[in-house]
Amino acid sequence: MAFSSDQDALGLNDLALIVSVSGVTTLNVFLSGALTVALPTIGKDLHFKQSDLQWPLNVYALSYGCLLLFFGRLGDIVGGRIMFLSGSIWFSIWSLATAFAPNSGVFIGFVALLGLGAAANTPSGLGLFSAFFPPGPKRNKAYGVLGAGQPLGFILGLILGGVLTQSGATWRAVFYMQSGLGVLFVILGFVFLVKQPRAPTRRYTKGLDWGGALLSAAGIGLLTYSLADSTTARKGWSTPQIPSLFSASFVVLTIFVFYERYRERHNLSVLLPMKIWNQSGSKMISVIGIQFFVWWSFNTLAYFSTLYYQEVNRLDPLQTAVRFIPMTIAGTLVNLVTGYIMHRVPSQPLILVGILGYSAAPLIFALMDVHASYWSTAFLVMIFTVGADVVYPVGNLHLSSVFDSDSQSLAGGLFNVASRMGTSLGLAVTSSIATATSQKYQHSHPDLALDSPDVLMAGFRTAGWTCFAVSVFSFGIALFGLRGIGIVGQRAEKPGADETVQLSDLEQRVPTSDKPSAAPTQSTLTASVPLHTKSSAAPSQVALNESVVERQEM
Repeated sequence: MAFSSDQDALGLNDLALIVSVSGVTTLNVFLSGALTVALPTIGKDLHFKQSDLQWPLNVYALSYGCLLLFFGRLGDIVGGRIMFLSGSIWFSIWSLATAFAPNSGVFIGFVALLGLGAAANTPSGLGLFSAFFPPGPKRNKAYGVLGAGQPLGFILGLILGGVLTQSGATWRAVFYMQSGLGVLFVILGFVFLVKQPRAPTRRYTKGLDWGGALLSAAGIGLLTYSLADSTTARKGWSTPQIPSLFSASFVVLTIFVFYERYRERHNLSVLLPMKIWNQSGSKMISVIGIQFFVWWSFNTLAYFSTLYYQEVNRLDPLQTAVRFIPMTIAGTLVNLVTGYIMHRVPSQPLILVGILGYSAAPLIFALMDVHASYWSTAFLVMIFTVGADVVYPVGNLHLSSVFDSDSQSLAGGLFNVASRMGTSLGLAVTSSIATATSQKYQHSHPDLALDSPDVLMAGFRTAGWTCFAVSVFSFGIALFGLRGIGIVGQRAEKPGADETVQLSDLEQRVPTSDKPSAAPTQSTLTASVPLHTKSSAAPSQVALNESVVERQEM
């Protein structure tokens, strides 16, 4: 069966691929939402120490984040569908195994293994979209649906996790459900991917850069761990190992850059090509910078919104999840609409409007009256915050167009890394500023406890102003750095070419003797991030504080 690029409507097989890829990657976010609510119950059942309760989410973030580049490149070598299906099967198997975890140590280990599956299927799934859908409206719609699934997956995880754990059903049902859904999406993927006859595919043929893989994983892992630990350690950045690990991560990543440059000059395999950063018209630094800072602000604001609901309004995790529903609905709509209009609207003003709309959210958060109703304050924060969702599909499509056609999964991995690192650094820096502000306020008001709403709000307002400043900075990058970027997501015109794509050619179309070369392909990605928990948070709050920012990973 063929798929014509001159028809913008999505066919049955188009939808099947979208459901399979979007479903599996959405499960990665569903896990974060479910753990958010279920961790206190899991902790009691498996006898977690209170200080260890954040470890399941931390190890998931570590194994997921530090291996995205590795699995992205591996997917370009062995083929997108092989890596996607393998990662999805792995994720489903360990989801089921986690449901039978007998103690805390085994549970943490199984969750870490889940992260490996997510790291494998996310970039390769996005690479499949780029290979399957030709540039134009179909591809844009596919990425819009993928982005819409991220907030939906997270909020479903929050709600279902809360219902199952608070209704008397065992927390293990969450993982039974996750494994079952994973198997369903894997079967769908097999039906529409594996059964098709194979054809020559465009893959990365220089082999795997093992040295680069080791350096990148070590550098990103050290950075992620040190930033996460800085927000949970009792002494914060004064804890001796944190600044040491943080500094070591930059040393390792610097070595990684020089190592990759050396290999590139000698025409050897590279994990991440350095030439793309200086490529004329690529806008790589601006696009990655915007994604980094927008997600710094966006996910940090979501995190502090969670703290506001729980520690100021005194709501339980399930009530908190309900208050995120407007953001989920609005975010889903923004992703879908962006997917439908990307090929018609210039990308720079589209991103500028999105960032400008989002910037109202931290401003309202910093100024809001805690005694006002939800609908007149926090609801507006939830609605305006989704302006940041515009950046995802536009940035993803542009980024993938910069990479060679044999590196589309790697493009997805890099964009995910930018999202995760922006969130990790944003949480660490903003939390430190907010904590210092709260402590200063409490010292000037000794009659108030450190966890009193007034003291907490002093820090939360500072966090809001910090997020607002970062969003303004990202607006400046978009204003001056994206000039001339044009319209991302336009259909590539190929007069006289056969624009039909076979499902068997999913990894990459290859020029043949009787057909013009295929247009450059594009890719996208999503994302999730390690979170922070306040040491003063109650057990029922710790989990939600840990990963509310994993709302999109797209």
